[in-house]
Amino acid sequence: MDAHGRYDRQDLEELKSKSRAEIFVILGSFDERDMTEAAFITAATGLLDHGRVPRLAAALAAGDTTGAAAAVLDACRKDPASTRDQPLPTGVSVHIHDAVADDALEHRFTFYGETHQLGEDFDWDRNPGTAHWGHDLNRCTYLVALTDAYIATSDERYSRKAIDLMLDWIGKCDMQRCFAGTPYMFGSYLNNTIHCSVWARCLQRLLPTETVAPLELLHILKSLHDQSRYLEIVTNGHAGNWPTIGCQGVLATLAALPVFRDLDRLANYCIETLGQQVAQQILPDGVQDELTPHYHAVVVNNILTCAESCVQLGRTLQQRTLDLLRQMVRYQEQTVTPGRRTQVAFNDSDPEAVPRTAERLRRIGLADMIPEARSLQAEAYPWAGVAFLRQPPDEGDLYMAFDGGPFGRSHQHEDKLGFWLHAMGHDFLVDPGRHLYDRSEVSFLPYLVTTQAHSTITIDGAGQHSRGRPDTWIAQSIAPGSGSLSFTQEGSDCRASACYDLGYGPDNAIQVRHHREVVFVGQTFWLLFDTLRGTGTQDSGTHTIESRFQFGPGTIQLHGAQATTQFDDANLLLLTSGVWDEARIRLGEMSPKAGWYSASYNKIEPAPMLEFVRAVALPFITATLLLPYRGKVAPAVTLQLEGDAATVTINDDGWTVAVSPATGISEP
Repeated sequence: MDAHGRYDRQDLEELKSKSRAEIFVILGSFDERDMTEAAFITAATGLLDHGRVPRLAAALAAGDTTGAAAAVLDACRKDPASTRDQPLPTGVSVHIHDAVADDALEHRFTFYGETHQLGEDFDWDRNPGTAHWGHDLNRCTYLVALTDAYIATSDERYSRKAIDLMLDWIGKCDMQRCFAGTPYMFGSYLNNTIHCSVWARCLQRLLPTETVAPLELLHILKSLHDQSRYLEIVTNGHAGNWPTIGCQGVLATLAALPVFRDLDRLANYCIETLGQQVAQQILPDGVQDELTPHYHAVVVNNILTCAESCVQLGRTLQQRTLDLLRQMVRYQEQTVTPGRRTQVAFNDSDPEAVPRTAERLRRIGLADMIPEARSLQAEAYPWAGVAFLRQPPDEGDLYMAFDGGPFGRSHQHEDKLGFWLHAMGHDFLVDPGRHLYDRSEVSFLPYLVTTQAHSTITIDGAGQHSRGRPDTWIAQSIAPGSGSLSFTQEGSDCRASACYDLGYGPDNAIQVRHHREVVFVGQTFWLLFDTLRGTGTQDSGTHTIESRFQFGPGTIQLHGAQATTQFDDANLLLLTSGVWDEARIRLGEMSPKAGWYSASYNKIEPAPMLEFVRAVALPFITATLLLPYRGKVAPAVTLQLEGDAATVTINDDGWTVAVSPATGISEP
């Protein structure tokens, strides 16, 4: 138990062995099996705050259980106008379209493009699809579509199905198994917290229409109570983005249906826990320590949902939470590419899942947290190890996000020193995304997490292996310094650098250090300097270097060491120095996989990967020019590398510039 005498995650093994009666005592609830309707109403109303339910105490005193149930329903009803514009639950992407409600009537469900037809009496713990499909079924986001369809059409088939699906889940749920776990009903507490907030939000909108019977409402309230108490335990002592999702789900449930006996205690727990979690997992530069822009945005959304719920409950979040939220929003906005069509996809991310928080911040009086667009200029986040080498938005959209940070708490890819490049309306060089959260035959995730899928370098066919060095994963445990991000600005130039030095291969045995420096020159083009040197006597000889660049979907042409994209309006020229043994384009290859891009969950498409290969004696340095240009005709350019100094000549402009890395090949 924790310092407050509450059960927490350390007690899960003990809780798994508890009897049915003990589980309900721990949840502060009751076992409803074999109860008469009157007995159930009496027990269920005991889970509520009678002071928040007018007429309830009097009805119970008179033995009028029917009147007691009706009083609860009346107390939960709100003016329809007050619920119409309430934000939907957050924490997952909810894709709603007209067909979702009609499909749900037939028990046909689609999540991220994967559709399955379930039987009339289906098992919530049986999954006919890929691993995540069963979780999505239990998250119940399709109830929002059913509720929307009923509000729009007054067709009670939709409202009836929404309520019946909630009751079906409850009828098949055995709370005794909540701590022992089941495949999906209790296989991930994210499922419970998300569907609790969905149920509560849908009920909030359906109750004013008189489509929910009083006894049905009490069964749902009883389940929401029990699941909220379960969430209080399983989030307690957890880490990462999950407990923040748990807190927002419980608070959203309390805000939508503020009649529970435990409302004050649960709300206080969520506000306190959210404050603790945010303080623990947000690095000093404002970045969530999973170092994944997608899940950073998830935590921002969770905090905002908690803030919205607190407004409805007449409460506020802790000041430390709000202070950190301000920092988090700024970093989040930096990870959104110009034009807001994509978000940088370092680690497990979906580029198309672009966060949109400005209106939510305005709605709850936090508009001053929205960074002014012109303030989003070149900037570094040293603890996250991410640098943005970009133009100010009022001067153009040349943008690079460079990842030189540690591995992160979770959702990691072996992708250090990779980057995302956007210019002139195009995402030219990208991070490849995640595809699916399983390692089934159809999943590309096992490939997408590797160094080979990213715009960085492999040695002797082997990728990075940060996973083998867990002591380096969390930036809070290592101070920014040696091997971490360096960032400087001078005039119109800025540069960032970092290194990977943990060893390559599954046992970290290939002791080669890769140092990459990116220079944004005159807000016109980028130069990459890649320096490789051995860190052990056995690795100072010859190695095969494979330098990769993952482009976004489209066509590229390769002529020697120069590649160009082939769009009609604007393009990118990539030119690398030196002579390579082999230069090739890999597109949609399967054995082994190469040249793939996942813009969103369960979406994968071919995208060209440029690969340069050379056997070299270390130390070795190479330079790469990345030059965006308007139109279809590439400018005439040359790139010369002498020692560690690169000279770029753009003949069309008559412009020659010499650039050297801050750390040269002769330096250790």
